[in-house]
This record gives sequence, structure tokens and C-alpha cells, in this order.
Amino acid sequence: MADLILVRPLKITRRATLLALGAALLGVSAAAFCFRQYTSPFPLSVPKDNSLIALFRSHRDAFQGIADLAVLDAPRFSTLETLRPERRSEYLRLLQQIPRRIQVGFTESRVTFLCAGGGILLSIGPGWSKGIAYLPRGPARQGKLVTSTDKDPGRDGIYLVPIEQKWYLIYQRFDYDDGRKNREKA
Repeated sequence: MADLILVRPLKITRRATLLALGAALLGVSAAAFCFRQYTSPFPLSVPKDNSLIALFRSHRDAFQGIADLAVLDAPRFSTLETLRPERRSEYLRLLQQIPRRIQVGFTESRVTFLCAGGGILLSIGPGWSKGIAYLPRGPARQGKLVTSTDKDPGRDGIYLVPIEQKWYLIYQRFDYDDGRKNREKA
């Protein structure tokens, strides 16, 4: 014999409807915020100029030591692994004096200490980065000098704020303008 199960009809109240709409609105808002954070050329997580300048000043000697080594090594070496063990140890000693989240990159004309970055999580997509740069030959042909990088510059490029001789804040924004041009053509 089969059991008979009675189900009471679901009574949807006004309160339940409002709660469901509120939850849906909250979910859409959270998704939009996350999308903006990952795709914007200037999300809320971009560090302020004052905090980067304070970071630079509190670790000035370590930044200078790394920059001095990198300028000498840039013409011959591309990674720490290609350096002699003694030289690698010197880099590692200095790198331990700055926060771990900082990524260091160098060429003959620029040593960059990237403190934050983002964009669409694809290597071919638009992105941004912000940090501290040592420009041994000065800012000529390295970027545009500005008074602040606390606001979105509105265009792709490299923007520099002087800290002291040869030291700058750097904000790099790339491939956002290309996406805008493609949308305008469509």
C-alpha cells in the first residue's frame, strides 16, 4: 500500500518576497563590485601615493641597495637564478628587508618595485600595476610626469610621480584603451 503524503500549500508572504528580492539585489551588487575590482583600471585596492612613499622611506636603504645591484646586473643577467651564488645571496639579503608582496623587475633603464596590480586575469587582457621605480637615467622616455597617481588617469600609459632624485611612484595602465576602441567600432 502506498503512503499518502499531504503537502501544505506554500503561502508566500510579503516579507518573504522582500527578503528574496533583497538577497537577489545584494548578490547582484556583490557580483558587480567584484567584476569592477578585477576589470577596472583603477579599483578600490590601488594603494595611495602617501602609503607607497612611506613604504619607500621606511625601507630606503634596502630599495637603494637592490636598485644599485640591478643597474649593474641588468645588461648581463635576466633572473636571480643566472647570477653567481654570492651575488644572489646579496639580493636575497636585501629582498628580506622589504615586504614579501613586492615584485622586483629590472632593465638597464628602470628598476621597478611593484606593490599592487590587477586587471582581467589573462596575460593578454588589460591590466594595471602600481609601485616604486628607480630611473637611473631619469624619467625621459619612461613615462609622463604627474603630481599624483591616486586617481585613474583615464588613458593607458606609464605615469610617474617624483619622490626624490631618480626615485618615482609608477602607475602603469595597459590595454584598456584598446578595449574601448573596439567597443566604439562595434
